[in-house]
Amino acid sequence: MKKSNSTILAVVPATIDFKNQGVLALCEEHDSKGERTVGIITRPDLVQRTQAETCVAIAQGRRKDEVSVDHDWHVLRNRSSEELRDGTTIEERDARERELLSREPWAQLGPENLGIDTLRTRLRTILFGAAGREFPILAEKTRVQLEQLAVERKRLGGDNRSEKEKQDVFDAATRSLTTRTEFYVEGITRQDTIHLGPDHAIHLRARIVEQSELFRDRMVNEGHSYTSQLELSGVNPDADLRSIAIKCRVSAMEKLEPRSKASEVEIQEAKKYLNEKRGMELPGTYDPRRINDFFWEQSKSWNQIAEEHIGKTYEHCELYFKHATAVAFAPEALNDSKHTFGNHKVVAGRVFKLICKGLETMKTEAKAELKKIEVDRTQTQLNFNPKYLAEYRQQRNARNAARAINAVVKDSVLQNKDAKRPPPELNPNTLAELQNRHTQDDRTGEEADDFLRAAWIHYRVVERHFMRRLSALVPDVRNIEAKDFQRLVEEDRDLERRKDELKRKSDVLEKCLEILERSRWA
Repeated sequence: MKKSNSTILAVVPATIDFKNQGVLALCEEHDSKGERTVGIITRPDLVQRTQAETCVAIAQGRRKDEVSVDHDWHVLRNRSSEELRDGTTIEERDARERELLSREPWAQLGPENLGIDTLRTRLRTILFGAAGREFPILAEKTRVQLEQLAVERKRLGGDNRSEKEKQDVFDAATRSLTTRTEFYVEGITRQDTIHLGPDHAIHLRARIVEQSELFRDRMVNEGHSYTSQLELSGVNPDADLRSIAIKCRVSAMEKLEPRSKASEVEIQEAKKYLNEKRGMELPGTYDPRRINDFFWEQSKSWNQIAEEHIGKTYEHCELYFKHATAVAFAPEALNDSKHTFGNHKVVAGRVFKLICKGLETMKTEAKAELKKIEVDRTQTQLNFNPKYLAEYRQQRNARNAARAINAVVKDSVLQNKDAKRPPPELNPNTLAELQNRHTQDDRTGEEADDFLRAAWIHYRVVERHFMRRLSALVPDVRNIEAKDFQRLVEEDRDLERRKDELKRKSDVLEKCLEILERSRWA
């Protein structure tokens, strides 16, 4: 009765006072204008003429102060209990009804308001009239509800899918992730992540470049036990070629602080070390294999720095996949013709964990490779390449030239102090004295200097790259076993039930809309 598009049949027995009818009170409450109410008077055969005339007056609308119904009232004759018991047929009922209602005062209402047949016609007319008004409104409301359900179903990932449909959706997402990874490994930006800042983890190549530059700088600045004051190559013209990375973007690594040594202290300590470890070599000379000792001592921090570099590179890759996997499985990341999973965040998290296992394997392999490098670092140097020999010769010649120049300057100073001083006799001994290369101590100091220079030239590192076939870590649905795939894409049970419920509602509304449209045009 509360629904504005319903028709109310107010059935009132003629034998009862209309004012005391609860149904009319409800009609007044929910249809105060009486536009939707059809009054039906029953049991007309059980009242006296006076009461029958009152019923006719109400039916003709002459008692609106008592009963207000906009539609004309209708009069029906019911079968009595005796007639029902005796098995009176419908035809007999109809005949008795026609005979009763053809008499006064009922006949005043007119044939259109009397009897069951005309009531059917009236109700049909009322119904179709209401339908003509209400069906378009109902149809529009149904369309709106269907649209709302469609949005909700899409938000939940569409209807529950078959295995083939799940595989197609999963394959679309992982292909997107593979392509995205190939792009970001090369430093190519995708449009759907342009809103993310330049320092975001999604920009993998930029983060790896920063990390690699910092690793290189650490090897140069922190990869030795102490800082030498020996000028191996003069002023370094490439000293400004350092990392341009903003270090706050990259997680901090433990900073090493190599101690500093003056060149004289360095040479004296080296000479002391070499003297104390003499073997079969002649006095004033040293075993060239001692260069390895200096190298091992200087490069002992390499492994620690490289391990940290591998760990930080892993962290960058892990952060990249955490964001990239979520983007690949998000609804807006797929084609309009396909939907993602209703629990796409959960599925993306499962795929991310699977990728992390592959990353862990790569990290293990990188550390194994680093271990090989560390083993190689601790091996004895058997020979030196041409680059080493050329640089060593240049270093030695530069030092000897500087000493020769110092000898000339020293001789000039001595000559100026004593004008009568005769020029020194030019022989190997006096020349060696002027160059501080004469005594055994001078000779061992020079040899130690040579060893230090050789050790520093030998001090080298080659960066090992972590990212190799990174995009291959993304799982391919064709290579995943059925049970493993089910675990990856398993939906939430409550979510599946919710999807089924929405599907049922949509089906019912679509059928209703179809009926409404047919009825409207009919």
